[in-house]
Amino acid sequence: MIIALPKKLTLLVMLYGLLAPALADNAAADQSREQINVFVSIAPQRDFVAQVGGDRVAVQVMVGPGQSPELFEPTPRQMALLARADLYFSIGMPFEASWLPAVQRNNPDLKIVPCCAELAKLAGDEHGGHGHAGHGHDGHDSGMDPHVWTDPNNVIAIAGLIAEALAAHDAAHARDYRRAERAFSEQLRALDSLITARMAALKNRVLIVAHPSWGYFAERYGLSQRSIEQDGKEIQGRSLAQLIAFARQRNIRAVFTQPQFNDRAARVIAAEIGATVYELDPLASGYIENMRAVTDKIARGLGGE
Repeated sequence: MIIALPKKLTLLVMLYGLLAPALADNAAADQSREQINVFVSIAPQRDFVAQVGGDRVAVQVMVGPGQSPELFEPTPRQMALLARADLYFSIGMPFEASWLPAVQRNNPDLKIVPCCAELAKLAGDEHGGHGHAGHGHDGHDSGMDPHVWTDPNNVIAIAGLIAEALAAHDAAHARDYRRAERAFSEQLRALDSLITARMAALKNRVLIVAHPSWGYFAERYGLSQRSIEQDGKEIQGRSLAQLIAFARQRNIRAVFTQPQFNDRAARVIAAEIGATVYELDPLASGYIENMRAVTDKIARGLGGE
């Protein structure tokens, strides 16, 4: 299928082809030639790659702090740096489908490694909430939820893919990557055990979230996610009233927002039901530390100890 790029993205791709060699040489001059140059889409992936690759990888992140992956467009500098990249670990974010194929055509030596093609599931009430459609270069279609990393068990699988790709690119250090992957996986299993124990004590098991980012977390730990955002749009009128009534009926006392998205409707609902607003960031750096903080907020919000 041929994807028609928006004019702005088309211009970026053209600039990338013209300026990439010179800009990339200058920007990457301070990096060791022995390092593997890796690009990832979001900050949590940087942690995964760094855990497995250690000092042998130099990792660049496309979506910066506070940026929304729903609205993200790469900068000319990022497009230029991609000219020197060895590997790109995609995660299934919508923006990847808009320009990553064009980047691949301009840099045929860049190996794109899909991280969640076998992990992604359909968004919906039973998994990802109301109507959030994800698109991705990982090969999944419209309607797939890309937030696979919110379940630590999925990260174990992603770490395996990262180790495999790094080992294939740098066979001399394959054993080191495998060893680091095993150590990281042990940390992730410990995280999973911690979350499981905290979630088991919850009095309420419904997550009301501003944006449907926590479907995999909810499914793993026996929770139900209800998204305020519907079909990528702010909730309106009748649907808003129904969600407020639902929250009152279930005696829900917490609403969870996300820094990359508007929280206006979430705060309206919280005020109506007398709930506390907690901010959860699935795109934060420091994956294990962030997931512990997320777990603590959810446990407090839903009446756990």
